[in-house]
Amino acid sequence: MVFPFVLDTPILHNALFTFETPMRIGNFIKTPGMVAAVILLCSANAFSASQDIFSNPGSRKVTALHIEGEIVIDGRFDEPEWSLAQPAADFIQNDPAMGEPATERTEVRILYDDQNLYIGVYCFDSEGEDGLVITQLTRDYGPRENDHFSMIFDTFDDNRNGFIFGVNPSGAQRDGQTGGDGAQISFDWDGIWDVKTSITESGWQIEAVIPLTTFRFRELETQIWGVNFGRRIRRKNEATYWSPIPRPHTMSRVSFAGTLEGIDGLRQGRSLYIKPYLSTPLVRKEDDDVDFLPDAGLDVKYAVTSNLTVDLTVNTDFAQVEADQQQVNLTRFSLFFPEKREFFLENASIFQVGKSMRRFGRDSSRDLIPFFSRRIGISQGGLVPILGGARLSGKEGHYTLGFLSIQTDSFEETPSTNFTVGRISRELFRNSDIGGVFINKQEKAGRYNRTYGLDANFKFFNYLDVVPLIMKTDTPGKEGRDMAANLSLAWNDSFWDIQGEYLDIEENFNPEVGFVPRAGIRKSRGRVSVRPRPGERIPSIRQFQPSVEINYIADQESVLQTRTLDSALSIQFANNSNFQIGHTANFERLEEPFEIRDNQEIPIGDYPFNEFEISYNGDRSRMISASTALGWGDFFDGEKNSYEFALRFQPSHQFNTEVSWEHDDVTLPSGDFTTDLATARLLYSFTTKMFINALVQYNGTVDEIESNIRFNWIYKPLSDLFLVYNERRSTTGRVVERALIAKLTYIFDL
Repeated sequence: MVFPFVLDTPILHNALFTFETPMRIGNFIKTPGMVAAVILLCSANAFSASQDIFSNPGSRKVTALHIEGEIVIDGRFDEPEWSLAQPAADFIQNDPAMGEPATERTEVRILYDDQNLYIGVYCFDSEGEDGLVITQLTRDYGPRENDHFSMIFDTFDDNRNGFIFGVNPSGAQRDGQTGGDGAQISFDWDGIWDVKTSITESGWQIEAVIPLTTFRFRELETQIWGVNFGRRIRRKNEATYWSPIPRPHTMSRVSFAGTLEGIDGLRQGRSLYIKPYLSTPLVRKEDDDVDFLPDAGLDVKYAVTSNLTVDLTVNTDFAQVEADQQQVNLTRFSLFFPEKREFFLENASIFQVGKSMRRFGRDSSRDLIPFFSRRIGISQGGLVPILGGARLSGKEGHYTLGFLSIQTDSFEETPSTNFTVGRISRELFRNSDIGGVFINKQEKAGRYNRTYGLDANFKFFNYLDVVPLIMKTDTPGKEGRDMAANLSLAWNDSFWDIQGEYLDIEENFNPEVGFVPRAGIRKSRGRVSVRPRPGERIPSIRQFQPSVEINYIADQESVLQTRTLDSALSIQFANNSNFQIGHTANFERLEEPFEIRDNQEIPIGDYPFNEFEISYNGDRSRMISASTALGWGDFFDGEKNSYEFALRFQPSHQFNTEVSWEHDDVTLPSGDFTTDLATARLLYSFTTKMFINALVQYNGTVDEIESNIRFNWIYKPLSDLFLVYNERRSTTGRVVERALIAKLTYIFDL
């Protein structure tokens, strides 16, 4: 079977190719004539592509209007000042028809006074309310599942850092920070701002206010900020931006932002936030009485200058944090669990060293994380009391600065320890940087562990990232052979995804405040993927993505330890669902027995084996959606079959629930076993400020059921009431541990 289609890319635009069916894609890749045609077309269009709509970022401008009157935030443009402001309009598609005008009109107006920035947005829609897709009311909702409007402000106009704010038609808020021109991004930062929306026959309206104290900016008489606006029209799966951004980039790529002018005479002042908390947990462990453990603490945020902020924390508490998503480990190495604690998530991008997970792939980026904040206050799965700490972060001129010091208390066998991190980076060129980091772990008894490092992030031609990194640790008893180095390169445009990486971690490299699952290795990695689009010829399919990736891991004597060759074909459909089929050829060398289960080992030896997988993820904007995955093949000296299934039900934007099940069936000469992991999530939103959610997990490996139920009421910005119930129960019904926690926070804005 043969079918033609158009490659929808800025370089190969309207070039007609003939692709054979997926089973014969390898023949296409090996065809010299087709490869030559690709190269010739790329060369012929290189000049014209450089002149396209994306080649002059920052050319779009919008002017803010200074006002004296009061703006009432109600989602309606009743005040006459709105009609006087110049609108930012004429949005350009990022997806699906990159570079084409948006199919629905959007107008954005900006006002300001001495205390606030006001944003008014009219998202016109030809289908009115009937065309809107709203699935969530929670803060930091999923933007791909909703109609969504977002904005980013590069207040230093440095093409690197930005504050992101988003809203959906129901008025749900989403905010975050980005750094390194999209290299680091976090939506766990919560800023003080307010928004109201209203739905009309012609679309939906947004009226937002952001206090100037929420931002950081230079004390200049005339401000020039980078700014961009984005809109997602969910029923069309269409993404558009005011200042055009090419695929695969998003709004976090600040260097593509336009310019905000007309802001004069701003004075940020010295904002001071004091946030005390009171926590009243009732805890009962197995074979123990109920313990009442009231506690109190304090967080303080103070703007030392308009660019630098100090955060202080005393008797830090994270009782309200959602439980970790459990995982089944069938590998020889440690699993990665993400940070979820608010204090460590805010401004986390400043302390990130080396390459970004977003750019270089999820698994690769976890081979070496020099600073991993979960090493602080968590030991052997237990919580270590945090007595207090301080963080200084911000910018001075062309430098980004970060300093963090945390003191933990002694807990069981863990001594009282101080953790200190110093980070500095210097801007280079338009949107590159070079930096250094120092990490110190100092125990009360005198033992220490230190990590030093230099890294850089270079960006060229909008699509090329080059990230070098060199690190050294200092650990008593582990002198010599204690360095690590990494070089990563990635070219990522709308058609090509090409990555290369070399990583060298010596045997004694030991970052105890980092994450390195495997030391004493030399790893080479390469990936090539293309993203052809059939366009109107197959309207139900948005994009094909065949890919090939190889990982070659040797020890320090260059003896092969692990090799994987992954080949996959992914199909993204127009409704944002996707299908993937893949094959992995593995090689593992075991130089010591691998204890995969208690009293069950895989012997020393060389193990080549093959695995296959098919997966499908449905359209999560629908009332009912499902995802499933099936894996089968060899596993060391045996076989493994894996099954995953998830079902999501959301009858309204206030309520959704999801259940999932993962099962492994492993057959080995040393014995057969199965694993099961079942998860149920429930979320109900009373309003955009009040939610209840539940996470219930069953782990068949330990035969336990873990429950985490949380009620959250945001009764004023950054002030919360939490009610949390945690329980661990064996499958026989025996309660291992349970806790009921009430926590109240209140922010004083001084």
